[in-house]
Amino acid sequence: MEDRFSGDQKRLDHFLRGYETNLIRAFLPLVPPWMGTVHLTLLTFLWTALVVLSGYLAAGDIRWLWGFSACIFLQYLTDMLDGEVGRQRGEGLVKWGFYMDHLLDYVFSCAVMTGYSFLLPPSHFYLIVLWLVAGSGFLVHAFLDFGVTGEFKISFNRFGVSEIRHALILLNVILVLFGKEVFVWIIPFLVAAFWIVLAVMVCQSQANYRAMDRRNREGKD
Repeated sequence: MEDRFSGDQKRLDHFLRGYETNLIRAFLPLVPPWMGTVHLTLLTFLWTALVVLSGYLAAGDIRWLWGFSACIFLQYLTDMLDGEVGRQRGEGLVKWGFYMDHLLDYVFSCAVMTGYSFLLPPSHFYLIVLWLVAGSGFLVHAFLDFGVTGEFKISFNRFGVSEIRHALILLNVILVLFGKEVFVWIIPFLVAAFWIVLAVMVCQSQANYRAMDRRNREGKD
């Protein structure tokens, strides 16, 4: 009996979906034959180390945020390509890819927030902690929702991880142009937005699950 697993079937409904399709089409032929799913996925370790280093150096020279943005984009690119390369070449690393891909997404998210922490005075460190907790909440929600519905959703109202990555790159451009002092002003609003969206997502989801339970109960009656 075949062991069915739907974790690789992501529900892709976000603004940048068409853009991602074009990126994959452009870069997929450039992936060398010796570089497979495992190599592309594990490259996140490299981007993780470099994004922390770039954030640390940006505290002294804000222009290092260009390197920070490059790491975000490269991790975004290899994250898209790893699954597509595996499917095109029939590597069959579905469960390994699901586990490692999302584990390393979490590691990279923590690294990004660590990199930004170097731009803040010590008195604002608690905001990075709140940001990290909220960001982790989105991951917990996604996996719990997958357990309930059997669908792995990575976006909310057509805004997902891809849009967040590009928003961070835009944030870096603003900080390079106007100075890291702007980040002290921006981050409270950024953290508040994360918590508000998380709260709305949880409220809507629990209401949907309760309705599902009610329909199941009525069906049994």
